Order: sequence, then structure tokens, then C-alpha cells
Amino acid sequence: MQQTQIEHLLHVLTAQAKRIEALSGQQGEVQRSLDLLHELAARATGEGDANPESAEDADDADDADDADGKGEDPSKKKKRTKSGSNPQPQLPLVARYFELDEADRMCPQCGGGLVVWEGQFEVSEMVDVIEVRYELVRALQRKYVCGCGGCIETAPGPERVIEGGRYSLDFAIKVAVDKYLDHLPLTRQARIMGRHGLEVGSQTLWDQLEALARQLDAAWRELFVQLMHEPVIGLDQTSWKRLSGAKKTPWQMWCVTGRRGVYHQICDDKSEATFTALVGRYEGVIVCDAAATHGAGARASPLIVLAGCWAHVP
Repeated sequence: MQQTQIEHLLHVLTAQAKRIEALSGQQGEVQRSLDLLHELAARATGEGDANPESAEDADDADDADDADGKGEDPSKKKKRTKSGSNPQPQLPLVARYFELDEADRMCPQCGGGLVVWEGQFEVSEMVDVIEVRYELVRALQRKYVCGCGGCIETAPGPERVIEGGRYSLDFAIKVAVDKYLDHLPLTRQARIMGRHGLEVGSQTLWDQLEALARQLDAAWRELFVQLMHEPVIGLDQTSWKRLSGAKKTPWQMWCVTGRRGVYHQICDDKSEATFTALVGRYEGVIVCDAAATHGAGARASPLIVLAGCWAHVP
């Protein structure tokens, strides 16, 4: 039984190794790993003497583990699923030429000058980074006039998130991506921009986000409409601190989730009335906690079926 399992695992590992070999092109390393796996399997089943070279490689691998301070049982280690460099198919491929300096274009044997060997290169790949750069763009919108003197037209200017504002639409989008996808607070973004020579405050960045949100209002509302057509949605709410001290009761941020997206809306409370106003017309299954207001709202809407959320099971 053990031998059958070992043979099956070797078959799977061999197929996986060949696939990795085809992707990475590192034939020598993959083949050595396969030889070592077969040798270790033979030793485990006692079906043959280990090859001295393979055994030495295995001992070296154990020594390397000990040198790292791990010393773990190989059977308990997580098996590697990848080998070699990632192919990076989504990155643009850019050719960059590297030339010899004039002083180095001399043959060390005869002292003659070196000339370019056409079409011959030593080729390798590397991943590089292009630093973010902020520019102060002077937009020159050209004017056009008719010979009759009765018409003057001006070319359209660049897109801005705030009409007549100083910041481009791309700038506002970057602020939003950095904040909501990469979780960079606006104050931290302002410090980063300062290192690149741009003087800007967090309030200005917030103004850009607010203007961008207003432009996306239609998409935000349509997202909720799409979620209301799904057969199953998730529903939850959490408190949201009020910025003013006038009222101590916090707002409630309601969250509706589905296969097509996630919708958030800040409401005054988590009452039955708010539940009904938000999802009272929904027809389907709502996965949520056992709040009494949810049950009351569902009873008033017979087409809603509540399903308990496992995350709230005590």
C-alpha cells in the first residue's frame, strides 16, 4: 500500500516538475530534483542502495536546513509549488541597450579598436521600477477663428475631476486607488508627494476624492440595483463614528455583498425601518446575523428569506 502511494506521488511530482521545467527552462535543476525524489523513495522502501552522489546531495540539503536553523522534518515541510522566475505576462517588455564606454572599446590582445558586432547581444531580463513623477502642466488650448470674423472656437482642455480645477482626472484617480486599494491615508500620500516635489495638503486630496465620488454616483447606485437582482446576498452593519460631537449615537454603515460587488451605505441607525428602506423590496435569501430588527423587517416582506450567518454562531 505504501509503495503504491509513493509511486502515485512520484508520478504527480514528475508531471508537475516537467510543467515547471517547460515554463522556467531550468532543466538541470528540475532533473536533479527528480533524481533526488526517486532516490529518496527507493531508500524509504528499501528497494535499492542509494546512489552515493544522490545521498551526498540529500545530506547537503539537510545540512543547509540545519544551517538555516530550521532542522524541520522534511515530511512536514510545505512542498514547493513553483520554481524559477515568474513569467510576468502583464508587464510591458521594453528593450534597453547597454553599450561599452569609449575607453573600453579596445582589444586587450592587440590594442585595436572594438566595433559593434551586428545582431549579437547577451540577453537577460530584469524587473525595473519607474518612479512616480508629478508635473506642472501648462495647458495651452488653441483658439480657431473664421475669416468671416463671426466664429471663434477653442480646443477642449484636459480632463479634470473638478471643472476649472488645478488637478487632472488621472491625479484624482491615483489618490483614490492609493487610499482605497492600497490603504494609504491622505496625510501619508501628501508626505510621499512632498518627496517628489509636489506641495499639497490632505484637504486638497479629500476634495479630489469627493468630486470623484460625485461623478461615480450613478455607477454606485447601479451597483445596488444589480445586487438586488441576485438570488442570495449578504447583509451586515457596523457602527460609524460621527465627526461632530452634536450626537453621541454613531451612524451605522450597512454593507450588502453579492457575486457582482459590495455596496456600502451609511444610515442613521440599524432599525427595522432602515432595514425595510434598504432591502425591503428584495426577493431572495439574505445571509445576516440574528438581529431582531432583521427578523421584524423580513416578516414585513414575505419574499425575503433570512439565513443565519456562521460567523455569528456563538
